[in-house]
Amino acid sequence: MDDQANTPARGSGQETPLGKNGAHGAHVDAASHKHGLTRSPALGAAPDKRLILALGLNLVITLLQIAGGIVANSLGLLSDAAHNLSDVVALGLSLWAVRLGRRPATPRRTFAYKRVEILVAMFNSAVLIAISVYIIVEAVRRLLDPQPVEGLLVVAFAAAGLVINGLAAFLLRAHHHDLNLRSAFLHLIGDAATSFGVMLSGLIIYFADWYYADAIVSILVSLWIGREAFTIVRSTVNVLMEGTPEGLELAEVEHAMLAVPGVRGIHDLHIWSISSNDQALSAHVEAEDTALSETGALLTAVKDMLARDFAVGHVTLELETVGGECAGSSCDIPPEHLAENQRHLGHQH
Repeated sequence: MDDQANTPARGSGQETPLGKNGAHGAHVDAASHKHGLTRSPALGAAPDKRLILALGLNLVITLLQIAGGIVANSLGLLSDAAHNLSDVVALGLSLWAVRLGRRPATPRRTFAYKRVEILVAMFNSAVLIAISVYIIVEAVRRLLDPQPVEGLLVVAFAAAGLVINGLAAFLLRAHHHDLNLRSAFLHLIGDAATSFGVMLSGLIIYFADWYYADAIVSILVSLWIGREAFTIVRSTVNVLMEGTPEGLELAEVEHAMLAVPGVRGIHDLHIWSISSNDQALSAHVEAEDTALSETGALLTAVKDMLARDFAVGHVTLELETVGGECAGSSCDIPPEHLAENQRHLGHQH
């Protein structure tokens, strides 16, 4: 296809695709293929049908557990229903994020919609934390004022929830690498654990008439779910703040770049995540004053090493001569110069 087919008409205001993976897609895919990198299939081959099936299953069990919780007067069942309701929302958002993430890059959004999965993962996990806090508060009230609970009904509805949530989690088990689907998977695993705990509390209530079990199980499960959800929130915040990706050490990457023959220095090094599956790097590379053909080979060697050893596919490198004007500094443009440029651009007609 002719390159001009992907170029919007000047002044048209339309967002036309830049290509399958945007401006950097060809380099990333080539590096991944060449070095055997495992490119995450979470967005490109997301299990739409499995997400829809899991969503439907959770909607059914939510309605059943709300009814069962009211009839049996069980906070454990109602808390399980609340978590399942959050699953319905979480799975719906995850499905939306997966489909939106498949859209191609445009001149306005050059990295397409890769960050949508991060936003959805943060929202889903924050909702889980909020629900967990609410359930703990209600459980403490039940501990202070225990109420009779129909243990046998609790066991029946909780067992149904355990089976359905376990099946739904099984459908998404292979997509733990994606923060979006991982948060949805955590919802399902958390609800399966909740259902199991509620089932145990129902058995205790049925055989021993110890009504405290309902509230205690609710507190324990909510604490566990809240802790796991906080871990995902922390990961999403790191991505949104463009922090160094988890599992990568900046000093280690810098040392590996310096080990490439021809590299004399590295500065202004930044590594961040575009999404759960895409990492980016930019740096200024100091080299000897050589022919352009030699510097091209140097850049290729550095990019190949980063793709092979650190799975960093989006790499932007600026070459400088050793001892040049920018070498050894941060190469930042002073704020007053930026202001001058903005004023100059603002007066253009």
